[in-house]
Amino acid sequence: MWPKKIKFLKNKFNFKDKKKNKVSTLQFLEYRKIQAFSKLQALRYGYFRRSDLKREKVKKIVCNINPFLKNINSSDPLIISIKGLAKFFLGEVIELSKQIMHEQSDSVEWVENPIQTSHIIHSIKCYFLSNF
Repeated sequence: MWPKKIKFLKNKFNFKDKKKNKVSTLQFLEYRKIQAFSKLQALRYGYFRRSDLKREKVKKIVCNINPFLKNINSSDPLIISIKGLAKFFLGEVIELSKQIMHEQSDSVEWVENPIQTSHIIHSIKCYFLSNF
């Protein structure tokens, strides 16, 4: 009786170790990608990771666009996925705005000179022209 139980426990712990190794490998790969960033990109990436769009605000915007979704919960996967896509879109727009600032010989410094509305408008136009 004991050998089967010990074998079961051994397999169970090996599965957890494999899962732990997979997570640590993914973390290592993400760390290597972050190391390739410039100092300013790493700073913006840190701001991006800490930023958050509130679920209730996203739900309110979605309900204004489509009134049929007004009874949807804020924890619904649709709201969460829209929130993630919006965050990704904003990150892309900010990165393009910084590139446009560099091309127009404006400052590339993140803290000293903020992004102007003209850079944001131009980056949104470039984003939609290049992706569609």
